[in-house]
Amino acid sequence: MTDEEINWPETLRAQDSGQQAAAVDALRGVLLNGLRIALNNRPEVSEAQLEDFAQDALLRVLDRLDQFQGRSRFTTWAQAIALNTAFAELRRKRWRDVSLDALLTAGDQMAEPAILPDDVLGGDEDRTRLVNALRRAIAEELTPKQRAAILGELQEMPFNQITALLGTSRNAGYKLLHDARRALKNRLLEAGITGTDIQSAFTL
Repeated sequence: MTDEEINWPETLRAQDSGQQAAAVDALRGVLLNGLRIALNNRPEVSEAQLEDFAQDALLRVLDRLDQFQGRSRFTTWAQAIALNTAFAELRRKRWRDVSLDALLTAGDQMAEPAILPDDVLGGDEDRTRLVNALRRAIAEELTPKQRAAILGELQEMPFNQITALLGTSRNAGYKLLHDARRALKNRLLEAGITGTDIQSAFTL
């Protein structure tokens, strides 16, 4: 029986324990193979990690069977969960040893020319004006914690880790980031830089 012929949701819920166990084992193999292909350009990811990612993803898929709506192949849906699981864990590992002091220091440096040089996006005058305004806004409008939170978000640090490092709750973290974004937006608007200007400067 090919993958396309398997009714995964039904088989994974089978009353027959042997049939269900076989389906679970088969799905784990599908997820593991998919992760091997997707992450084959990441030499730092070991086979043991791939096994762990596949196992974690399998548990999530089984827990969310009722959420599958049939809009795609079941294995495509399950693989998306597996990839999200793997990338989330890789991000957590990347930032696991970062300290609050290091994050705050890096956030403070966001306003320095070495981090956002005038010509970071080339010699275009509009881009340079935008970068200068953004650099001033970061330095003058944001608190140290807001700068750290914005930097963590830009560098794809997991939100839970940002809040843990800053010693805030999730709700407080959301408000911190919301207030920081609003402060930057207002400062750019005061400098005469609109959303249209930003799209034009970055050719989005």
